Amino acid sequence: MHVAADRGGDTDCGTHTGCGDTPAAENYISNETQPVGSRITITLDENPTTGYRWNVTSSAGLQYVNETFIAPETEVVGAGGVHQWQYVAAEPGSVEFTAIYRRPWEEATGNETTFSMDFIIR
Repeated sequence: MHVAADRGGDTDCGTHTGCGDTPAAENYISNETQPVGSRITITLDENPTTGYRWNVTSSAGLQYVNETFIAPETEVVGAGGVHQWQYVAAEPGSVEFTAIYRRPWEEATGNETTFSMDFIIR
């Protein structure tokens, strides 16, 4: 399975407005059903040149495989790319993947851009 999740805004939250606003409805996906053993790839826009990164947590039923940043195919300095996480649906039950887009050295305000996805693994 491949889940391409666009967080609904510019990838450059360091210089554009709107990145700290309350997330749009598409930033939450509920009850995505997957069989045990299926591979799950989640892809989110990211621009680490601004200092912003996704801080990710996942439930025990999602087994972490790996992650990677994929740079854009452009020579524009500072252009954003995408960050991909790969998991295996390891155990039956309800599990969750959550991500908060923020600069790690800054205090959390509660207004950060977020992404959340619930899975039902069978």
